[in-house]
Amino acid sequence: MKMAKFKIWMVALTLIMGVSFTSCMNSDNDTTRYGGTLAKVYSMYGMNYYFKTADGLTITPTATSVAELEARGFKFSEVEGQVVQISYQWDSSVLEIPDNATKVEGVTLTGIISLDSQVEVVDEPGAANDSISDTPIISLKKEASGNFTYEPYYFDTNTLMLPINYYIQTKPHSFTLVYYPNEETSDGIIKLYLRHKKSGDNMTTGSPTSWDYALNGSTYLYYRSFNLQKIAYSTSGSLDKVIIVAEENANSVELDDNNTKTNEYTVEYKEIK
Repeated sequence: MKMAKFKIWMVALTLIMGVSFTSCMNSDNDTTRYGGTLAKVYSMYGMNYYFKTADGLTITPTATSVAELEARGFKFSEVEGQVVQISYQWDSSVLEIPDNATKVEGVTLTGIISLDSQVEVVDEPGAANDSISDTPIISLKKEASGNFTYEPYYFDTNTLMLPINYYIQTKPHSFTLVYYPNEETSDGIIKLYLRHKKSGDNMTTGSPTSWDYALNGSTYLYYRSFNLQKIAYSTSGSLDKVIIVAEENANSVELDDNNTKTNEYTVEYKEIK
């Protein structure tokens, strides 16, 4: 099963690598346009797949392009309901997409990869489904140009998005959000613990970061999505506001380094307009 999942990951990787998050690298005579975004996967009874972004944009690709990606090994049925990174293209001489469009139809889907990560409800620390980090992350918060800050947010009421900056060399890392139902906070806000495993990667502090990869189009290595539905079934409390606990160190990939710190991030659901 692990090998099969890794094969799918590699298929998606080869499909999407080299395609920028958004791209306008066209010559004056070339009418091909490129786009990409993070979106959730939907379908009509397992057919006619389409995507919705957090701010409400609906993107419907051609059935031919969906079939082509499935022929190359990607299974859309396995990512329905998940947040994915997609890349697509269209001929601007045939299809015009205004900047304020709320619906896009007929684009050619050229790449897709899931951002979905594991969520575990663990009755007691050390239980069989508990997850323990083996390396820290750099941070869940990143200051960018234009006074914009990348930080955790809700994609929708059930989906938490974490911009995880970490060192990565040659292998995909894994992330898990762990909830301990028996742990109560004084103010009633649920704590979720981010676990980070390097999965055999031999990265160092001189390696590229997930943020570096995101700048080159591989946003799925930076943003990870977590479906909180499993936690909702295990608590009577609200998930509109949670605390993310992460072990961070920008100067070492060793968890037991003296400078590794445990930081907390409070995330509150806000409707994106």
